[in-house]
Amino acid sequence: MPTHDDLTARTTAPPDAQPRRTQAERRAHAEAALLAAAARLIAEHGSTGVTLARVGEEAGFSRGLATHYFGSKAALLARLQEEALAEAMAAAAPERSGAGAVEELYGFARGVLDGVRNPTDLGRAFVVLGAEALAGASGLTAAVAELDSRMRGWVADVVGQGAAEGEVRGGVDPQAFAFAFVGLLKGLVVQAAAAPEAFDVAVATAEAQRWIRLALVAD
Repeated sequence: MPTHDDLTARTTAPPDAQPRRTQAERRAHAEAALLAAAARLIAEHGSTGVTLARVGEEAGFSRGLATHYFGSKAALLARLQEEALAEAMAAAAPERSGAGAVEELYGFARGVLDGVRNPTDLGRAFVVLGAEALAGASGLTAAVAELDSRMRGWVADVVGQGAAEGEVRGGVDPQAFAFAFVGLLKGLVVQAAAAPEAFDVAVATAEAQRWIRLALVAD
């Protein structure tokens, strides 16, 4: 038989009360918050001046929690790079939509440049870390090269299929186009990061689309 206290507890407990999280869930939540804080700080200030203590404070925890979970700044950066690379890789080789080659590439360019309008902290951190990698200041060099290679491979496949279907004019080298296309988009993203107030996403998108058509279709 339930006691009076049992019945009282059932009727007075908040209807939206959530069960207490397990230790593993609490750790996952804390790690996610620390990684998000690290991404914000790196996006704003670069990785050099970011410390584990500062990351802990930014995340709303103690100064020592990031050290407790990650052990070192190098380990935290490695984990952040993994998360950022996973996000970038998903965007670099999206599922094919079934549209023609030109429309596929239009959509890809739009997606990349739309991301300039409302970039994620993780995406902004990846751009910063990528720039540091080019200067030899981060361990992301190999990851950036892998990302570029994957993106070029996707673009070359799209162009190659377009050529086989007769949409892309003869004489277009899919690999060469892929190098130029990825270089164009990366250059635009870097310009947007350097001077966002002067970067017009709509103009950049329209010009990228015009270039794609000229390169692939116009004689």
